[in-house]
Amino acid sequence: MSAEKPPAWEAEYDTVRDLLGQSFMRLRFPATFEKEFRKTMNARALETVRENYWMLFLLSLSAVLIIYFQYTVGGGWIGAVEDLRLAVLMGLSIISVLVVFTSLAKMPSMDRHFFSYTMVCCLLMLVFMTIFPAYFRDEVLRQRSTYLVIYLLMIVYGVANLRLHQSALIGFTGMGVVVLAVNVLGMQRFDWGMFMQFFFLTNLVGVGNNYVVEVRERRLFLQSRLLDLEKRQLNKLSERLVQLAREDGLTGLANRRHFNDRFLMEWERARRDGKPLALVFSDVDHFKAFNDKHGHLEGDRALIAVADVLKSVATRPGDLAARYGGEEFVLLLPNTTCDGAAEVARELIAGIDAKAIAHRGSKVAKHVTISAGVASMVPDVHIAPAKLIDLADEALYAAKHEGRHRVVVSTTC
Repeated sequence: MSAEKPPAWEAEYDTVRDLLGQSFMRLRFPATFEKEFRKTMNARALETVRENYWMLFLLSLSAVLIIYFQYTVGGGWIGAVEDLRLAVLMGLSIISVLVVFTSLAKMPSMDRHFFSYTMVCCLLMLVFMTIFPAYFRDEVLRQRSTYLVIYLLMIVYGVANLRLHQSALIGFTGMGVVVLAVNVLGMQRFDWGMFMQFFFLTNLVGVGNNYVVEVRERRLFLQSRLLDLEKRQLNKLSERLVQLAREDGLTGLANRRHFNDRFLMEWERARRDGKPLALVFSDVDHFKAFNDKHGHLEGDRALIAVADVLKSVATRPGDLAARYGGEEFVLLLPNTTCDGAAEVARELIAGIDAKAIAHRGSKVAKHVTISAGVASMVPDVHIAPAKLIDLADEALYAAKHEGRHRVVVSTTC
């Protein structure tokens, strides 16, 4: 006989604990987790852009102001006119790309293409920030313009909430595109040393930073998942405890406490609506003798069989079948008259007879039988709820006194 598989949540819980216990975390989860993590990161990246896009324009404005104050005196440009034209053209190009990027980011229909247009826009800005400054005559201006590339790469690697492979793809592809553009344009005086210094090293630092960030995000994702699993388990345990508090452990019927609560609730509802409320009290005939002859284990099985029949006749949403105590059971039947409750009681007796559970100690029949007492009334503020219980119990006593294995309806009906 093969061992039962643990519930899915337990297997998931163990997987999460194992992943969190790894000292060196790989940047890839099992398929199900990875898919959800990517979805979470993409949503966070989009949220970051939509909430903080103004920072990109602020950085662009800051770069323009730095150049303006560095190369103007009394409102006049003191550098080469060609540098001014190139700086303006570069600024307009970058701002145009930013406008396109933020416009796309605000369009929900473009969400699934977020990384694609992010990569294209970043590559264009990296090219503009690298190629235009290469033509500046002023060496200081050319050098300081490289800070823009560093700023952009740091945003890509550290702020944009992109995953490591996405950030690295943008950074190193940007290097490749710039190299290609330099060769196509034939820029003989391009400073390769400076290019490698600020571009390549920034990428390396960015990769290291992004790895640390992604590991942190993955751990936070797993911890959040672990909390969700523990909360789900606590909820299930809570539901189970509530169920156990309301359910009879042997038969699965409502216990007496739950019956009392429901009975009072249905009494008040019936009183407000002016409708009848019925009870059917039943008792297994000669049950002590059954236990003496067949044993307590068979006695439990007989009670379970009786409970199954009670469940089968309590068919309406408001009906309740409960174990009242020992071998005594009760049916709570809202909006039911004495005649209707008596019919249900007869169905109950017939159903148990059909089970034909052998009973060698019975003086009534060769099989397990029950007796039933029925009572029904329209509740009133002047009548205590216990009155209906007493009437049904008296009818049950009368059924036993008259020979058992029968239904007796209260004389008040």
